[in-house]
Amino acid sequence: MERGTRQDIPESAHFRREDGELTCDGMPLRALAEAHGTPLHVLSESAVRAAYASVTEALREGAPERPHLVCYAMKANGSPGLLRRLAALGAGCDVVSGGELYWALRAGFPADRIVMSGVGKTDAELEAAVRAGVSIHVESEGEIEALVPIAERLGRPARIGLRINPNVDAATHPYIATGLFDTKFGLSMELGRRLGRELAKGPLVLESISSHIGSQIGEVDALKDAAEITAALAVECRAQGAPIARIDVGGGWPVAYGDEDAAFPTYREIGVAIGRGLRAAKAPADLALVVEPGRALVGQAGVLLGRVLFEKRQQSPQGQLRRFVIVDAAMTELIRPSLYGAYHAIEVVTADRGAPSPCDVVGPVCESGDFFARDRLLPPLVRGDLIALRTTGAYGAAMTSEYNARPRAAEVMVAFGGVEILRPRGRVEDLHDEG
Repeated sequence: MERGTRQDIPESAHFRREDGELTCDGMPLRALAEAHGTPLHVLSESAVRAAYASVTEALREGAPERPHLVCYAMKANGSPGLLRRLAALGAGCDVVSGGELYWALRAGFPADRIVMSGVGKTDAELEAAVRAGVSIHVESEGEIEALVPIAERLGRPARIGLRINPNVDAATHPYIATGLFDTKFGLSMELGRRLGRELAKGPLVLESISSHIGSQIGEVDALKDAAEITAALAVECRAQGAPIARIDVGGGWPVAYGDEDAAFPTYREIGVAIGRGLRAAKAPADLALVVEPGRALVGQAGVLLGRVLFEKRQQSPQGQLRRFVIVDAAMTELIRPSLYGAYHAIEVVTADRGAPSPCDVVGPVCESGDFFARDRLLPPLVRGDLIALRTTGAYGAAMTSEYNARPRAAEVMVAFGGVEILRPRGRVEDLHDEG
């Protein structure tokens, strides 16, 4: 949540200052803005690679006795260029819609490395998943009832997993907590246990048990407990004859935004906690471990660039002065601050001009909720200055809209000393089909 005048900048080996100017892997962000315009989403390819390596190494250290698969949660950022790189690294993909399934397959993720989650899959989405041969994580009895006739009609096996709700508190924002009984996600333990028995010899191929307790998890004990509960049910279902091959413990691996009151656990600590949970459940070593990080792979790899349009100062009848910095980026490019008060560190791209003072950083959209920060300490700014909102690689470009008839911002990736356009800037003419 927004922390008033606090302004902490998360450390990064990829977004650093050189001669006072903010760069992405050595490339000046100012040059990117001049070449591609603003607002502009910028991703660091090397940051994504480094994050993927950190997660895989944590799993090797935490659970060295078993194979593992890192399924990237595509909802974090579905740019095809990014997906192709992750597929080439050996990652799998976690999708939550028919559209995401289409793009995951097109990006080169093999079907056996794709899992399909989601509490409300349509018949068309279920049919596409069965045809593709991906693993479908079911979350209700109704979904199973809908899936059986689809698989029988197609004459194809439906690979499924049971997503259970372990009722473990991830101690995170309520909008991103998914592991408690009062959320819409998953099956109760009692129902999961019964379905595991019924599906062991049924028409669907029960190959995994999965759970996901939320995002930005700050307590490794919660992950250990969820992994143990999930693995215990997998062991039980296998003993009853189900061909269980995977234990999927979801995602939730945190990234730093700069406003944290305490340090998050390291990825090594997370991997060790998950391994402890699997061993406590006595999960056989041939049961593969699946994790589904999204934010952890791309969150800190991205920034959003905006250009200052105006500075505005307003004085209340009581004499209180309020400073507004109005930029060309808006909630249409990054909705997280408006949606749930999320904090993003803000940096001036070029060298600071003077002492900082509190200001509201706001966009041009015609909504009072269109803001990036309240009472944030920033130096004096003038028209044309560039600011960078940090840690926007996840749920930045992915959650954009065209509200107020604003075309989508461009998205670029800095890779191997060059720049790849992941998404060109939208055009006003293309917002509507006039028939």
